[in-house]
Amino acid sequence: DESAFFKDYAMAHKALSELGSKWEPADGMYIDPPTVERLQECQEVLKKMVDEVNCHPILIRLAWHDSGTYDAKMPMTDWPNCGGANGSIRFEPEINHGANAGLQNALNLLKPIKASFPEISWADLMQMASATAIEVAGGPKIPMRYGRLDAWAPKNCPKEGNLPAGGAPWPGSASTPQQHLRDVFHRMGLSDKDIVALSGAHTLGRAYKFRSGFGLDEKGCKYTTGKCLVRKDGKEGHGQTDGGQSWTPKWLSFDNSYFTYCKQKGGEDLLSLDTDQCLFEDAAFKPFAEKYATDESAFFKDYAMAHKALSELGSKWEPADGMYIDPPTVERLQECQEVLKKMVDEVNCHPILIRLAWHDSGTYDAKMPMTDWPNCGGANGSIRFEPEINHGANAGLQNALNLLKPIKASFPEISWADLMQMASATAIEVAGGPKIPMRYGRLDAWAPKNCPKEGNLPAGGAPWPGSASTPQQHLRDVFHRMGLSDKDIVALSGAHTLGRAYKFRSGFGLDEKGCKYTTGKCLVRKDGKEGHGQTDGGQSWTPKWLSFDNSYFTYCKQKGGEDLLSLDTDQCLFEDAAFKPFAEKYATDESAFFK
Repeated sequence: DESAFFKDYAMAHKALSELGSKWEPADGMYIDPPTVERLQECQEVLKKMVDEVNCHPILIRLAWHDSGTYDAKMPMTDWPNCGGANGSIRFEPEINHGANAGLQNALNLLKPIKASFPEISWADLMQMASATAIEVAGGPKIPMRYGRLDAWAPKNCPKEGNLPAGGAPWPGSASTPQQHLRDVFHRMGLSDKDIVALSGAHTLGRAYKFRSGFGLDEKGCKYTTGKCLVRKDGKEGHGQTDGGQSWTPKWLSFDNSYFTYCKQKGGEDLLSLDTDQCLFEDAAFKPFAEKYATDESAFFKDYAMAHKALSELGSKWEPADGMYIDPPTVERLQECQEVLKKMVDEVNCHPILIRLAWHDSGTYDAKMPMTDWPNCGGANGSIRFEPEINHGANAGLQNALNLLKPIKASFPEISWADLMQMASATAIEVAGGPKIPMRYGRLDAWAPKNCPKEGNLPAGGAPWPGSASTPQQHLRDVFHRMGLSDKDIVALSGAHTLGRAYKFRSGFGLDEKGCKYTTGKCLVRKDGKEGHGQTDGGQSWTPKWLSFDNSYFTYCKQKGGEDLLSLDTDQCLFEDAAFKPFAEKYATDESAFFK
């Protein structure tokens, strides 16, 4: 079992390499991000601990107090000194700040888990523990991103006084609780809506007078003495100690009850601070608070997004886009697809989106084992990185990435690899082509070092790369390397019914002046709408080059036509004995081609 040997060898080698070492920073540093599998393993360990120890509130507070020091006015070039979710709370003096009283207990809970998952940063571990605690308590699943880098020394700790106070006197110039909340959360870059939604997390937890100056002491009240069930699932459990005062009766249950009790100004034995009451008194806060008091699903939705935003404040990421360990929901994938359909329809960018996805996936080498992923090429999003995006065959594809960037920002949990392939399939469909039974859930390559070498994609003409002496041999060299067949080669070639070739990019086609089909004077869409993409020019394989149909094969059989492009790699489809039957079939049977 070589895989078992490799796994055990890696850990033994690591152990040997660390013997007798002294570290700076104290935890050491990892240059590769943790794998998705390791993040998922860690999440399961956290779930088990939270369920057994009932430590939900303190883990949430730890993560919030780490990220809540962020100052949006400070440039990220000053990271990690701008505060935020960078793990600096693990250091003195920050862990000893007055607002962090008791949080050493949370760090102590996490230390054994950190030791088991050393490659996961403290910043990630704290934020994962917080989101996991919300979920275990019955709250929403938060679309968390991972890959945060850690602050490395006590000198990176922010000054004291950045976190919310519970009561007067208010820090700074604030004279009211609502102004104080705005001073703190607006400094972080969060909104009034975020303030109210995040306040709802006080449905969990207790305040101890000896820590914060609010709440009750260790004797507690009827809700905090271990005599009543406070978990949403009905299990027994009160955390590691009794006492304190909670905002809600079931203070280990995540729901919207904070708002219902807050509206009643608390209740018997329940806590309600000035910063709670102002949510129903301030004109801007009140609509959100009223809504959440009656609509738990709206609260869960808004809370999840506010929690995600808070968890990412001031974070620096490796990989640069971060990593998601939970696949996007079907609903979010469907929303993204609708956004792509609208963009393709409006911008007429079908061809370049197809080319981007093909050039990402078309680098795959089937001879390389998937244990070498993502270095085996393929649909892993590596084309977004330099040097790959600058490979000669990818000329102009930065434009496609720029089109997708705003959509990626709106759907961050969808990988680049998925987004590119979804955009390609959507473009085919919008152009009148077949609906492709796409599968989603691809993981992204995380760094430029994962980019494949240049030269894996098809060339348009001689001289042919490698040992090929004919266009058909070259096509086979490229597509058979990917594990695709002769039939696949011919079928995929038919996508040249869409798009144009620009001579200044590929060395084939025409320049910006174009020809009669590419100057914006003729209708090229299948639905009859006007539209020519973002620029005129180039040379197309078919007259209606924004219509997906089988016309590529009919014109290819005629060796092109007036003003139409036909390359050696097109002509060989009707000349090669193995290619020709498929090409002939597709020229006369569009439904067979679509299938």
